[in-house]
Amino acid sequence: MAHIALSIALIAVSAFITVPATVPFTLQVFAIFFTLEYLGGKKGAIAVWLYLAAGAIGLPVFAGFRGGFSVLLSATGGFIMAFAVVALVYFVASFFKTPRYVHYLLAAISLLIIYFGGSAWFVFMMGGTLKHALLVCVVPFVVPDVIKITLAYLLAYRLSKIRA
Repeated sequence: MAHIALSIALIAVSAFITVPATVPFTLQVFAIFFTLEYLGGKKGAIAVWLYLAAGAIGLPVFAGFRGGFSVLLSATGGFIMAFAVVALVYFVASFFKTPRYVHYLLAAISLLIIYFGGSAWFVFMMGGTLKHALLVCVVPFVVPDVIKITLAYLLAYRLSKIRA
Protein backbone atom coordinates (compact mmCIF):
# COMPACT_ATOMS: atom_id res chain seq x y z
CA MET A 1 0.00 0.00 0.00
CA ALA A 2 2.85 2.37 0.80
CA HIS A 3 4.34 1.95 -2.67
CA ILE A 4 0.97 2.74 -4.23
CA ALA A 5 0.55 5.86 -2.08
CA LEU A 6 4.08 7.03 -2.87
CA SER A 7 3.47 6.45 -6.57
CA ILE A 8 0.29 8.54 -6.46
CA ALA A 9 2.29 11.31 -4.77
CA LEU A 10 5.04 10.98 -7.41
CA ILE A 11 2.52 11.33 -10.24
CA ALA A 12 0.92 14.36 -8.56
CA VAL A 13 4.26 16.06 -7.95
CA SER A 14 5.34 15.33 -11.52
CA ALA A 15 2.21 17.10 -12.76
CA PHE A 16 3.21 20.23 -10.84
CA ILE A 17 6.50 20.46 -12.73
CA THR A 18 5.03 22.23 -15.74
CA VAL A 19 6.17 24.23 -18.73
CA PRO A 20 3.04 26.06 -19.93
CA ALA A 21 1.89 25.47 -23.50
CA THR A 22 -1.34 24.57 -25.30
CA VAL A 23 -0.77 21.12 -23.86
CA PRO A 24 1.53 21.70 -20.87
CA PHE A 25 4.88 19.93 -20.71
CA THR A 26 4.93 17.93 -17.47
CA LEU A 27 6.74 14.94 -16.04
CA GLN A 28 3.46 13.01 -15.72
CA VAL A 29 4.34 10.67 -18.57
CA PHE A 30 7.56 9.74 -16.79
CA ALA A 31 5.76 9.17 -13.48
CA ILE A 32 2.92 7.16 -15.04
CA PHE A 33 5.27 4.81 -16.87
CA PHE A 34 7.67 4.56 -13.93
CA THR A 35 4.77 3.63 -11.65
CA LEU A 36 3.40 1.02 -14.04
CA GLU A 37 6.82 -0.48 -14.66
CA TYR A 38 8.12 -0.39 -11.08
CA LEU A 39 4.99 -1.57 -9.29
CA GLY A 40 3.89 -3.88 -12.06
CA GLY A 41 0.67 -3.83 -14.01
CA LYS A 42 -1.69 -4.65 -11.16
CA LYS A 43 -0.44 -2.34 -8.40
CA GLY A 44 0.68 0.27 -10.91
CA ALA A 45 -2.77 0.39 -12.49
CA ILE A 46 -4.36 0.80 -9.07
CA ALA A 47 -2.01 3.72 -8.34
CA VAL A 48 -2.80 5.41 -11.66
CA TRP A 49 -6.55 4.91 -11.27
CA LEU A 50 -6.47 6.25 -7.70
CA TYR A 51 -4.50 9.28 -8.90
CA LEU A 52 -7.11 9.94 -11.58
CA ALA A 53 -9.94 9.46 -9.07
CA ALA A 54 -8.28 11.93 -6.68
CA GLY A 55 -8.07 14.49 -9.46
CA ALA A 56 -11.61 13.81 -10.63
CA ILE A 57 -13.07 14.49 -7.18
CA GLY A 58 -11.34 17.83 -7.09
CA LEU A 59 -7.99 17.34 -5.40
CA PRO A 60 -5.47 19.62 -7.14
CA VAL A 61 -3.22 16.87 -8.49
CA PHE A 62 -3.30 17.73 -12.20
CA ALA A 63 -1.01 20.18 -14.01
CA GLY A 64 -1.30 23.73 -12.74
CA PHE A 65 -2.56 22.56 -9.31
CA ARG A 66 -5.97 21.89 -10.83
CA GLY A 67 -8.49 19.18 -10.12
CA GLY A 68 -12.06 18.20 -10.84
CA PHE A 69 -14.07 16.91 -13.76
CA SER A 70 -13.65 20.26 -15.47
CA VAL A 71 -10.00 19.39 -16.07
CA LEU A 72 -10.93 16.02 -17.52
CA LEU A 73 -13.52 17.68 -19.74
CA SER A 74 -11.12 20.40 -20.92
CA ALA A 75 -9.48 20.30 -24.33
CA THR A 76 -6.41 18.51 -22.94
CA GLY A 77 -8.34 16.20 -20.61
CA GLY A 78 -8.17 13.38 -23.13
CA PHE A 79 -4.48 12.97 -22.41
CA ILE A 80 -5.20 12.52 -18.71
CA MET A 81 -8.12 10.16 -19.38
CA ALA A 82 -5.87 8.10 -21.65
CA PHE A 83 -3.72 7.33 -18.59
CA ALA A 84 -6.61 5.14 -17.38
CA VAL A 85 -6.56 3.18 -20.64
CA VAL A 86 -2.79 2.77 -20.45
CA ALA A 87 -3.14 1.49 -16.87
CA LEU A 88 -5.71 -1.02 -18.12
CA VAL A 89 -3.31 -2.17 -20.84
CA TYR A 90 -0.57 -2.73 -18.24
CA PHE A 91 -3.06 -4.42 -15.91
CA VAL A 92 -4.06 -6.91 -18.61
CA ALA A 93 -0.45 -7.42 -19.68
CA SER A 94 0.51 -8.26 -16.08
CA PHE A 95 -1.32 -11.57 -16.42
CA PHE A 96 1.17 -12.71 -19.06
CA LYS A 97 4.81 -13.60 -18.52
CA THR A 98 6.74 -11.47 -21.00
CA PRO A 99 10.41 -10.77 -21.62
CA ARG A 100 11.75 -7.48 -20.31
CA TYR A 101 12.03 -5.81 -23.74
CA VAL A 102 8.29 -6.32 -24.32
CA HIS A 103 7.66 -3.87 -21.47
CA TYR A 104 9.44 -1.14 -23.40
CA LEU A 105 7.41 -1.95 -26.53
CA LEU A 106 4.29 -1.84 -24.37
CA ALA A 107 5.32 1.61 -23.16
CA ALA A 108 5.80 2.81 -26.74
CA ILE A 109 2.38 1.48 -27.76
CA SER A 110 0.85 3.01 -24.64
CA LEU A 111 2.38 6.37 -25.53
CA LEU A 112 0.59 6.13 -28.88
CA ILE A 113 -2.65 5.43 -26.99
CA ILE A 114 -2.12 8.60 -24.97
CA TYR A 115 -1.43 10.60 -28.12
CA PHE A 116 -4.45 9.17 -29.93
CA GLY A 117 -6.84 9.61 -27.01
CA GLY A 118 -5.63 13.10 -26.23
CA SER A 119 -5.67 14.27 -29.84
CA ALA A 120 -9.09 12.80 -30.53
CA TRP A 121 -10.49 14.49 -27.43
CA PHE A 122 -8.78 17.76 -28.39
CA VAL A 123 -10.45 17.69 -31.82
CA PHE A 124 -13.80 16.79 -30.23
CA MET A 125 -13.61 19.66 -27.74
CA MET A 126 -11.94 22.33 -29.86
CA GLY A 127 -13.03 21.44 -33.37
CA GLY A 128 -10.53 21.67 -36.15
CA THR A 129 -8.68 18.88 -37.81
CA LEU A 130 -6.72 15.92 -36.57
CA LYS A 131 -3.70 17.31 -38.41
CA HIS A 132 -3.85 20.50 -36.34
CA ALA A 133 -4.29 18.52 -33.13
CA LEU A 134 -1.29 16.35 -33.95
CA LEU A 135 0.86 19.39 -34.74
CA VAL A 136 -0.11 21.13 -31.49
CA CYS A 137 -0.56 18.21 -29.11
CA VAL A 138 1.79 15.48 -30.30
CA VAL A 139 4.70 16.61 -32.47
CA PRO A 140 6.35 18.84 -29.81
CA PHE A 141 6.13 16.00 -27.27
CA VAL A 142 7.41 12.97 -29.15
CA VAL A 143 11.12 13.30 -28.41
CA PRO A 144 10.71 14.41 -24.77
CA ASP A 145 8.17 11.64 -24.13
CA VAL A 146 10.36 8.95 -25.67
CA ILE A 147 13.15 10.14 -23.38
CA LYS A 148 10.76 10.05 -20.40
CA ILE A 149 9.55 6.51 -21.05
CA THR A 150 13.10 5.33 -21.63
CA LEU A 151 14.27 6.86 -18.34
CA ALA A 152 11.22 5.48 -16.53
CA TYR A 153 11.88 2.02 -17.93
CA LEU A 154 15.57 2.08 -17.03
CA LEU A 155 15.06 3.53 -13.55
CA ALA A 156 12.25 1.10 -12.70
CA TYR A 157 14.38 -1.81 -13.89
CA ARG A 158 17.36 -0.65 -11.86
CA LEU A 159 15.33 -0.05 -8.71
CA SER A 160 13.51 -3.38 -9.05
CA LYS A 161 16.88 -5.14 -9.01
CA ILE A 162 17.78 -3.33 -5.79
CA ARG A 163 14.37 -4.04 -4.23
CA ALA A 164 14.45 -7.76 -5.09
